[in-house]
Amino acid sequence: MTAGAGLADPSRIDPEPREIGDEPPDDWRLEGTTAAGPSRFLVGDYDDELASYVLVRPKDPQRVPFELRFDLVTQMRYTNFARSTDSWVDALGVRQPVRNFQTVEVNRNWVVFTGYGIDPRLQFNATIFSSTAFSDTVFMGWINYRFNRAFDLRAGNWNVPGTREWISSFRHTLGADRSMATTFFRPNISPGVWLQGEPITGLHYVAMGVGSLNRFLQNAGTSGPSGGFGGTIRWEPRGPFGLGTSDIENHQKLTPRLGFNTAFSREHNRDLGLGNLDNPENTIIRLSDGTPLSRLAANTPGVEISDVNFKLWTIDAALKYRGFGISGEYFLRRLDGFRYTGGRLPYRSLADHGGMLEAGYFLIPSKLEAFARTSYVSGQFGGGQEYGGGANWYPRGARTWRMTFEVLRIIDSPAQNILTGYRAGESGTLFQAQWLTDF
Repeated sequence: MTAGAGLADPSRIDPEPREIGDEPPDDWRLEGTTAAGPSRFLVGDYDDELASYVLVRPKDPQRVPFELRFDLVTQMRYTNFARSTDSWVDALGVRQPVRNFQTVEVNRNWVVFTGYGIDPRLQFNATIFSSTAFSDTVFMGWINYRFNRAFDLRAGNWNVPGTREWISSFRHTLGADRSMATTFFRPNISPGVWLQGEPITGLHYVAMGVGSLNRFLQNAGTSGPSGGFGGTIRWEPRGPFGLGTSDIENHQKLTPRLGFNTAFSREHNRDLGLGNLDNPENTIIRLSDGTPLSRLAANTPGVEISDVNFKLWTIDAALKYRGFGISGEYFLRRLDGFRYTGGRLPYRSLADHGGMLEAGYFLIPSKLEAFARTSYVSGQFGGGQEYGGGANWYPRGARTWRMTFEVLRIIDSPAQNILTGYRAGESGTLFQAQWLTDF
């Protein structure tokens, strides 16, 4: 996803708590009243920095510790894929069709409530995520206690860290969505407990413990307990880098970002019926040709894998300067510790690697941006690649309203995700036109 996204960069929609006793800003005008006298709350405002509506805020957070904000993110997309081949052969030797497709979807719609209660440091995020690409609604979010800038403890259902583009949110991708390589390698959304913060100026971290790297709409058919961890560190040595790769802030000095990400778990077989294979945001473990790992006989006839150790490491680097932004990430994945029935596997481990590189430049500062992007995946069962580019138009010169036009050439995609336009085994041309608003 969102969710990062996609879902998500949690710091984007989680407002920094104001210190107790801060005076309200001058532009608060509308004050409610009660039968007993003036209301203890200030009602109605818009926070430009966080792009969220402030529904209510207390006049005195110490006496009345409650604040409520509202955010609505809508992603509308037209997708057109024209195939260049009729079929592909999966790891079982079965020939699978490649189909043209054309859709208009409300790709992601996020309704987000944030704020705090009981104590200004006891905060919450309640997110309702829906998409016309599937007939379900997902509830996400967390409860957290922010001890200080370095130590923020959270519990909830959110993006498991593992790759930079995944944890940075779908709202801030350079193109219409995350890259093919990110879609193939990344973890997913899962309930868990995590810490995040900035212990040293410019050094940010997230460390998350989860039951599984993927619990997004996959609750049935689990053969046993799982356990995992996802973590990310990023260093911004010359000041705030900003969101995503686009330099809409127009940095006047070279502003780099360096990062490291990891995710590992003991994953168990889950229900691999058609519904779960096609659910948006699902990133079930696949071989490098796109075949689902746990599908019956996906590797060797008669063999079904029930358990596997999943290990992922990535490094990333990015730079922004005067409207120019560039970002790259290298992925390395290892699968081992297989438990299986029905035969014998010809290997003890599988290693896959890949990369992503993208760059954009504002032809009109903070308004019109041209970009190019590419990514690849390679492994024992083959691999795939993509390349292309497009343009972003920001009508108000801010991230809250963006229009994207993108054309990608895809060759043997190993990734599958309904929301991104990637389908396992596809080769052809993908065109996407998107309208994104973040109120």
